[in-house]
Amino acid sequence: MRRALAVAAALLLALPAAAAAQMSAQGEAVVGGGSFANAPLLEPGSYRDTILPGERLYYAVRLQAGQQLRVRARLDVEPGEIDREIADGFSIGMQTPLREVITDTDEDRTGNSTVGDVEDRFDVVYPKVLAPSATSDGIGAYMAPGVWYPSLYLIADERRPAKVELPVEFELQVIGDPQPDASPEPTPAKATPTATPEAEDEEDGTSAAAVAGIGLLGLLVGLVGGGLAARRPG
Repeated sequence: MRRALAVAAALLLALPAAAAAQMSAQGEAVVGGGSFANAPLLEPGSYRDTILPGERLYYAVRLQAGQQLRVRARLDVEPGEIDREIADGFSIGMQTPLREVITDTDEDRTGNSTVGDVEDRFDVVYPKVLAPSATSDGIGAYMAPGVWYPSLYLIADERRPAKVELPVEFELQVIGDPQPDASPEPTPAKATPTATPEAEDEEDGTSAAAVAGIGLLGLLVGLVGGGLAARRPG
């Protein structure tokens, strides 16, 4: 009897831990924004949200030069829970800090199996962010560091306009370490102060003004002496 009670108590203690583990495995609950202005800024990690047919949800991630964003996303539904057509209308997107759509990817491993299967997901790696001095990757898109915007989208089914929120789960992974700018703007050189000539000390010699004064005094003395000599009787 005591053993049975101990086992039951252990199971009761294990239930909250199992529930917490299941919750953490599903990811942190977030609410995507309906526009860039209210897109939540997220750190790398796993998240869950809900999406309506015809709705696009925006999220924000800060990327530095040399980094790439990997996005994994899927509709969290059971096989047969929704039609294939609805599942095929689920997609992800990516836009630059200037709100430009990025269509090129370095890796795209989109699954195409049955709805609810673990392989029925998007797994996309976007191009590497460039240094601040290089704003374009050759296709005209702004690829510099800043806040980037991954998004989730579900096409509306006109035949079934019922608005039913569907659970989604997604993961954001930042690949690569931040890299410094290879050609930063040159730092302006500091102006070199002009040296001020030092005044000559009186001990080192007589100044030019003093020498000129002494010469003028000698000339006056000579003239006065010469005049007196001329006026003496012969």
